[in-house]
Amino acid sequence: MKPRAVLLVGALVLLAGCIGGLGGPGGGASDDANRQTTSAEVADSTADGSAADGSTADGSTATDSPTETPAPPTTTDVERVVNATFVVEDGENVSVSLMVADEPSERQSGLMHRESLANDTGMVFVYPNPQQVSFWMKNTLIPLDMIFVSESGTVLNVQHAEPQPNASTSELDTYPSDGKAKYVVELPRGFANRTGVEPGSKLVFNGTAPTAEE
Repeated sequence: MKPRAVLLVGALVLLAGCIGGLGGPGGGASDDANRQTTSAEVADSTADGSAADGSTADGSTATDSPTETPAPPTTTDVERVVNATFVVEDGENVSVSLMVADEPSERQSGLMHRESLANDTGMVFVYPNPQQVSFWMKNTLIPLDMIFVSESGTVLNVQHAEPQPNASTSELDTYPSDGKAKYVVELPRGFANRTGVEPGSKLVFNGTAPTAEE
């Protein structure tokens, strides 16, 4: 009788161990955590540029697929804000506050995913050298006035842009400069019509004009 009792106790211990392994806490949670991490990495890796006719705002070639995973809401993390004034002929001068996009990554991201802009507040894209540029509204949620400015500070042209949330890359409208731009100022749409800023107006920075990194 004693040997049989020992075997029965051993069998019960082994069975209890199997039940604990099947229902142990954290088994499913660990798998879910791994899936969440993978999804975040995929979304982060597909963040897009914000400007150009088949190219990013800094002129590099875009390689995004027309069907892509939506990027998480982000905005450009700029380190500098400058004040400037548009000098308008036959009108009142208007002061603006501009975030400075003077690095390639900042010019590429622009105002992507931003949901609002205060009046007379926006962003200035600064290029190392004057060049022909073309912008688009990829992942941009706010209607914008794009004001293209020469190295001397003269406004070349103004483009009025609307968001295209459901457009594929190939369907996006593009907004080119009329000549070589050193600066591109983006402000809430309606700014130019309200203030009279147009080709021939002047952009004057308060203090030293911002410079760009290659």
